[in-house]
Amino acid sequence: MRRTRGAGRARPRRVAVLALWAALVLWATHGPARAGEATPGGELRILHTNDTHAHLAGVDERWQPCSTDEACRGGMGRIAAAIDAARRESGDVLALDAGDQFQGTLFYAVEKWPVLAEFDRHMPYDAMTLGNHEFDEGCDALRRFLDAQPIPVVAANIAPDRGCPLFGSRILPFLVRKMQSESVGIVGLANDRVTAQAQACPHTLFLDAAQSLRQAVAELEAGGVRRIVALSHLGLPADRELARQVDGVDIIVGGHTHTWLGPGSDTGPYPLVERSPSGQPVLIVTAARATRYIGDLTVTFDARGIPARWWGGPRELTPECSRREELSALTARHAAVLERYQARMVGRHDVDAPDGMEACRAGDCFGGMLLADAFLDVARPRGADMALVNAGSLRAAIPPGEVSRGALLTAIPFGNDVVLREYTGAQILRALEHGVAGEDGRGPALLQTAGLRYVVDASRPVGSRIVSADVMSPAGESAPLAAGERYRVALPAYLARGGDGYDMLREGRPLPLAPVKDVDAAAAYLEAHSPLTEMRGGRIRRIGTGG
Repeated sequence: MRRTRGAGRARPRRVAVLALWAALVLWATHGPARAGEATPGGELRILHTNDTHAHLAGVDERWQPCSTDEACRGGMGRIAAAIDAARRESGDVLALDAGDQFQGTLFYAVEKWPVLAEFDRHMPYDAMTLGNHEFDEGCDALRRFLDAQPIPVVAANIAPDRGCPLFGSRILPFLVRKMQSESVGIVGLANDRVTAQAQACPHTLFLDAAQSLRQAVAELEAGGVRRIVALSHLGLPADRELARQVDGVDIIVGGHTHTWLGPGSDTGPYPLVERSPSGQPVLIVTAARATRYIGDLTVTFDARGIPARWWGGPRELTPECSRREELSALTARHAAVLERYQARMVGRHDVDAPDGMEACRAGDCFGGMLLADAFLDVARPRGADMALVNAGSLRAAIPPGEVSRGALLTAIPFGNDVVLREYTGAQILRALEHGVAGEDGRGPALLQTAGLRYVVDASRPVGSRIVSADVMSPAGESAPLAAGERYRVALPAYLARGGDGYDMLREGRPLPLAPVKDVDAAAAYLEAHSPLTEMRGGRIRRIGTGG
């Protein structure tokens, strides 16, 4: 392997007050200005996206999904146009998607994977990998998606056996792209937690990511490939660890954690630079989510094929950016299918509360409170004491005003059944602890609640962050959650099956409950309480330096 490469040098950056303005300045002054420099080992430009989550038309300024792309940010038409423009400007351009195309908007909730496959047939990507949400409909649906679209799919760590529909599919461990100056190897690393986070079958087996990457690098290098890119949906912490563990990788293009890198980021600059075991620079990039940004990284290599200099950043695809016309037309055609869902009103709310994906993963949010209250309302006649809903089941805000069926499907897209289970207080406490085990006690596993409130101190060690938990009666009276008591809990079937790592919730005793889907429960609750003007907050309270 390439163990004698020299160290790279990241270019200095000035941090501006506004992240967007700084990103634009960074692009304008540090990108094209380098084009004329000597590049003894050649130059490679990578445009990349991740976690596009079916935002075919992009998002508005509040990150709400759009149904048409004219006045919105991002969208598949602007991504395609940006890649096209880069290929007109530069010789060696690679376009990559780091997974999670599935889920997140009404487009997907209504039309599922076929609409994504149709768009992919127009997208100029060189390769993509698989995220966790690609497995949400099961391996049968994923196999049909893979068969229907032409973008090469790479995932060196997936090893489905003969009992899995993905066995024998067109998933490749890696591929080689011939460029003008030198070929590039692209190694895929799919999200390997899909049996817990999605609907992958038990036969969807995975290999160790680091070992899979080492083996792929060795095969590529044996074939004379010196430039190697890992395309990963493992998340930024795992990508950083891989960079420190595996020699021979130059660049990691990542996804899953929706991380913003660059000016104003709490995480770090674009790119992050780690060092491999032999001391080589490994550049790590990712580009937030929902098509709003496209990452744009240029790397020059020295004569030995080692990254020597690099520049670029995530670019916001504003409404003024060019769109590829056939994709905008395709977006408009599919938007027409959604109109009947957007026209069907189910109620009104005037609640002023935080909401949306990020808000629901941090604390009380309107969508989380609404869905948990709806679950409890459904199950209260069967004696339910409380309801639990994972924040990851909420994908968008439900803005105040008239609420359509389409808005609910956008925010609550997974179609989970509401189930009723009996748990001990100790099991519920373990579940609460699991929900706040992520960084700063936040993340998709955080539990939104009804009939239960809890206090979190995220500065404490994982496993002991819940300071207190109280069960709330319909009249508003509270009593401490008792470890030895038994409680009836309404929750999504996904959690009751142990999804998102909630193994303790598989231990509950099933109780009878008439079938109802999560979005139907939310619609019925909103209709019954319309106009909804207030909700009981304070369900998740944070204290301490980690709160």
